[in-house]
Amino acid sequence: MSKWLQAAKSHLSPPDKTDFTDKTPPEDAREVVLSVLSVLSGAAEMSSACPASPSPARELIEALGSDMDLYAEALRIHGPMSYGQAMGVLGWGGTRAGQAQSNLKKAGRIEFNKLGRAVLLDQGEPQ
Repeated sequence: MSKWLQAAKSHLSPPDKTDFTDKTPPEDAREVVLSVLSVLSGAAEMSSACPASPSPARELIEALGSDMDLYAEALRIHGPMSYGQAMGVLGWGGTRAGQAQSNLKKAGRIEFNKLGRAVLLDQGEPQ
């Protein structure tokens, strides 16, 4: 070992073994938990006292019922589309849109046009 390396090693201080963990117990953990629970129960009481009005989107979803019906409605409004385009229109993920499209196909409610887009059968022939 070189004399420079020996000198550098001799001037290194030993590692600091100070434990900075706070070991003092909380004053009363039970009071903290009870205060959090009281806040949470108060929020539940407030929400039941002032019920939110139903949103028009939620009413439409409940009226149409299933994902197949929502997908079919999107096809009726927007025209032929792939499930990827339906994802954007409906705000769904790929799995949900793909499953709804597959279910519509199995039910015989859609066909695919030359571009591979779903077309409702009750609107006429595929384009």
